[in-house]
Amino acid sequence: MEKHYILNKNLIMIPAPDKEKTVRFFLPDGVWTNFHTGKEYLGGNEIAETAHATDMILLVRENSVIVERTETDSHNERCELRVYALRNNVRVDADVYDDDSKAPVLSVSFKRNGHRIHIASDGAKPYTVRMVNMYAKSAANGLILIEGNDSIITPDARSCTLEIVF
Repeated sequence: MEKHYILNKNLIMIPAPDKEKTVRFFLPDGVWTNFHTGKEYLGGNEIAETAHATDMILLVRENSVIVERTETDSHNERCELRVYALRNNVRVDADVYDDDSKAPVLSVSFKRNGHRIHIASDGAKPYTVRMVNMYAKSAANGLILIEGNDSIITPDARSCTLEIVF
């Protein structure tokens, strides 16, 4: 088994190997998604994955939200909230901070109920939601863009709630 790092309960990193090879690692229970490829793994098992010398494998656990910002991100620039394997009847919260703020400039909660996801936000920072490996059929108060296996939802201006059907 390869050395890997548990960054927190929702992120595991397996460093790049010295050369192309199969790496083996154990994942805790749950559904895990490769941040870079979108490939999903069922935890509770030893996993074997071919890795390239330049690849770092970053795995994200179900019911996680990763905030992705640009290097030049300012208060008015849009950030992306990447939502992973949201499970039924689980609420997940995410806060976004600007570099100089002590309080969040955006707070967003996600809750799935069957084939619907309710999103509520509070704050002035513009954002999009990337539902990783989910195909959204409709979004009340938002626009949908399908990119590969992901749905990217942009809330309507001034909207603080979204209802997504997938």
